[in-house]
Amino acid sequence: MNLTEQKQQRIIIQLGIIQQLMTTRTHQLFKNFSINPSEFSLLSHFSHQPTRSWTISELANVMEMNQPGITKLVASLLDKSALHAEVDAQDKRKRHLTITKQGLNLCGEIMQKLQPDISACFADWQDQELDQLLATSEKMMRWLDDNRLKDN
Repeated sequence: MNLTEQKQQRIIIQLGIIQQLMTTRTHQLFKNFSINPSEFSLLSHFSHQPTRSWTISELANVMEMNQPGITKLVASLLDKSALHAEVDAQDKRKRHLTITKQGLNLCGEIMQKLQPDISACFADWQDQELDQLLATSEKMMRWLDDNRLKDN
């Protein structure tokens, strides 16, 4: 194995460790919130394009979850008035989902509550380091998004 491959493997291992540490931290931080991390992730997805509507199938695909899992999250967010559902005119089984003003506010409130922890995490980072990490992580995110693995 050459040096580049060793570095690549080390990065993947470190990202796995970061993912585990972030998952544990996120679950602890969300203990006192009205929604769980999975609901927040879905709500956050809606908040990036608040006027766009999504179907369950589209959400399952983009969030890489199965339809029963997405349906459960959507049902919970509908109950909390964070999402709104409109029945499709042609296919009554299909619903078009959008984020509500309440959902946008909830997403914003949670981000505000998370901000002290986020700030503490990056307290010793310089702007240049933040810019570099942001650019690098965006590059990786785009590659992963463009190269999703398909279920067999």
